[in-house]
Amino acid sequence: MVTMKDIAKKAGVSQATVSRVISGNSSVNPEIKRTVMEWVRKLEYKPNLMAQSLVGNKSLLIGVIITDISNPFFSDIIKSIESEAAKYGYSIILCNTDDNLGKEKKYISILKSYNVDGILIVPSNSGINVSKNLRNINIPTVVITQDVGGFSCISISHYIGGKEVAKHLINMGYSKFIFVGEEDEKYRGFKEEIESFGFDIDKDLFLINYKLVNKKLPKFLKSIIEDSDIGIFACNDIEALIVLDILKEMRVGIPEKAALVGFDNTFISKEVSPSLSSVAQPIEEIGRQSIETLVDIMCHKKEFKERHVIIEPRLVVRESSVKSIEY
Repeated sequence: MVTMKDIAKKAGVSQATVSRVISGNSSVNPEIKRTVMEWVRKLEYKPNLMAQSLVGNKSLLIGVIITDISNPFFSDIIKSIESEAAKYGYSIILCNTDDNLGKEKKYISILKSYNVDGILIVPSNSGINVSKNLRNINIPTVVITQDVGGFSCISISHYIGGKEVAKHLINMGYSKFIFVGEEDEKYRGFKEEIESFGFDIDKDLFLINYKLVNKKLPKFLKSIIEDSDIGIFACNDIEALIVLDILKEMRVGIPEKAALVGFDNTFISKEVSPSLSSVAQPIEEIGRQSIETLVDIMCHKKEFKERHVIIEPRLVVRESSVKSIEY
């Protein structure tokens, strides 16, 4: 069994220093803390959680609030977060809001009553009111997958993701473009890149809200499909599946007449036919940095400065959008 003495020897510090790091003492030099925690992870040290919680008045619980547990992307994020949290001796409490602000507010209150040591949150409705709901509860909080003012955030650039999708579809020769989603950062990047290539945004780009896609997309495709090759960008892989079913039902050639790109690069993208091009988010890195940032806040509440980490995504190209063999 690995002991604090083993960690101290590897890290080149005293056993007392290791104890202070693991217990969350804010007086330890940040560089030393990082070295110690690196060896904690490498040696898979398991602290005495009961003793630690009694001495430090900690619950050793982290609340994780997400918007949609049915989305495979969030399932993967949760796995990563749970694994990283365990390395620091923490367990997670999972809350699913269904993208509902009322449920989000209720869960924040419940987590406070459980005396959680910190919260990771994917805000409902793109961060609206997240500050209001969390500002006054005095619990260390990190926002994940979105960049929200007033909180430390670990996110990817949805804007850059949108630009990369647009660039790819244009290079494949598509001349009309549809975004299935909302007017968010993905759409903004998609729109601006299309515009930068000289397309007329009013005539060549169309926004269809994901809630209305079954009703509006078939009618819209019928009106333009004969005269144009269409590049479709769906806000996530789940929505892309819905679009894919519509295209197949209408017998639209994929990718000859219509290309389709999703977002999140979940296992779904590799399992469907044709395989789905999708924007990949580095899930393990998001999980690791989210927990590391939250632990830093919990250990250094007074000294900690707000941190905004924005990771660049990458487009994974598959059969659904490769119109030319020359790509």
